[in-house]
Amino acid sequence: MIPILNWPRDARRVESLLAGLRLDPVQTALGGGQRARMIGAVTRILADVARRGDAAVVRQARLFDDPKFTAPQLRVPTSEMRRSMQRVPPVQLAALRKAIAQVRQYQSHFLPKDPKPLRRDGVELSMRFTPLDSVGLCVPGGKAAYPSSVVMLAVPAQVAGVQRIVVCTPASPYGRSDLVMAACYELGLTDVFRAGGPAAIGAMAFGTQTIPKVDKIVGPGNAYVQLAKRAVAGAVGVDGFLGPSEILTLADDSARPAFIAADMLAQAEHDPGSSFLLTTSAALAKEVCRQIDEQINTLSRRAVIEKALSQSSAIIVAPSMNALLELANRFAAEHVNLQLRHPAAALARLHHAGAIFVGPYSPVAAGDYLAGPSHCLPTNTTARFSSGISVLEFLKHSSVVTYSQSALRKDAAAIQTIAAAEHLDAHAASVRIRV
Repeated sequence: MIPILNWPRDARRVESLLAGLRLDPVQTALGGGQRARMIGAVTRILADVARRGDAAVVRQARLFDDPKFTAPQLRVPTSEMRRSMQRVPPVQLAALRKAIAQVRQYQSHFLPKDPKPLRRDGVELSMRFTPLDSVGLCVPGGKAAYPSSVVMLAVPAQVAGVQRIVVCTPASPYGRSDLVMAACYELGLTDVFRAGGPAAIGAMAFGTQTIPKVDKIVGPGNAYVQLAKRAVAGAVGVDGFLGPSEILTLADDSARPAFIAADMLAQAEHDPGSSFLLTTSAALAKEVCRQIDEQINTLSRRAVIEKALSQSSAIIVAPSMNALLELANRFAAEHVNLQLRHPAAALARLHHAGAIFVGPYSPVAAGDYLAGPSHCLPTNTTARFSSGISVLEFLKHSSVVTYSQSALRKDAAAIQTIAAAEHLDAHAASVRIRV
């Protein structure tokens, strides 16, 4: 079911897996193929939303989610969210509230404070953090309901102090889920809309008759959603590339095969999802395969999992952990699980990962729902240059510069010299007039 590859003997197949993970819109547009067609479709949808607003969003909702959808259904009233919350079983509501509390605790702990000013001979230099005015949260709902994504996006924004939080989730049955609506109600969110896919991104980027324009759009989604975010970047702020989902486990012969198999199956059920095991133990690789074959029989999404494991996953065996760590940094996976005898040494050399789970009793599912860090993380090797959602995503920092007259006199000659070298006479003059 899942291929076992040997490094470096099967280097070509490993490189092919890496290439399949990357989503480069420029290269794929130039080269043609499926990705180029996706970009074309996204561009057309965004242009339609920019031109027709609500009507374009409704059209997409009718095509993909609900053929009877109408414009008055775009906004979800608070009364509807309250009724959804009342239908949620108490045990689920308690779990949801625990998740909200623990995510809020974590994000509040890492909320940055303005640092002490730097003072230098009449000059005071400082930095301040201020929240964004408005953000749009893209909550997926095409193939499953994700109340956890509402929590993982909205709580960091609230902790940062964002005043207007706009939520878009599809008009599908999953997007209308009682638990999704209950999460919105529990968090006090009032700007909740039924819109999904690239149309939701366009609505939040440009604004429509019903859905307000925001300053930044964040959240996970399929490749179409992520390409739409890239297309509107600049008109609005966007986060990183968050989807589809993936896990990479680094393991030696001390690891628990049953645990590894369970984590790989969990990630493969995302549809699409990718699961990778990098190990120095051929025996472990074989036992993980056996465990996968055994455990998959109990799972409801077997067909989806089998497709993910056979087409976009692999077990890679290499003779040294050094070689595997180099590969892991190239995969730059969304989730990395370390099941090693000495995890601290590997952790020090693992530079690129969305989130890292250390030890056999730290499953990715704990981070998905309850631990505290957001589960909205960079995928498709983009952890090389981007980070997961946190309170920092919703803050800007500004420098504050204060000079006294005497301090400006001390720096004036150097400022004017550099300005003159750049042929910017007005810059030099703006200093000269003061001193």
